[in-house]
Amino acid sequence: MSKVMFCEDDLMIRKLIQTALRATTHQVRYAENGAAGLALIVADPPDVVFTDVSMPEMDGFQLADTLKGRADLAHIPIVFMTASVQRDQIEECFRHGAAAHIGKPFTMAELRARLAQFAKS
Repeated sequence: MSKVMFCEDDLMIRKLIQTALRATTHQVRYAENGAAGLALIVADPPDVVFTDVSMPEMDGFQLADTLKGRADLAHIPIVFMTASVQRDQIEECFRHGAAAHIGKPFTMAELRARLAQFAKS
């Protein structure tokens, strides 16, 4: 079983993710912004972090930069979830340490596939 962190400020998207992952065996935690997510990640590091880019208080890029700057957390794969599918925005995700990118809107099958790619069974 993996520990998975989702940082997403949109309540409806968080609910969709919860619905999609309800039947999995993963321990899933949610935060409404990067700052809240960072606190949860530091307290109990997950196996993978999924994060929106545009969030209040601390955006996904700031969260990723903070995680990648800490030796104890730099190994955690980060999957960016963003509505932008423009090449420069996707490249920006990878410059901030992304292991992968999911464009919004995403399908539940795509979300589960990315989870399977990075999470432990």
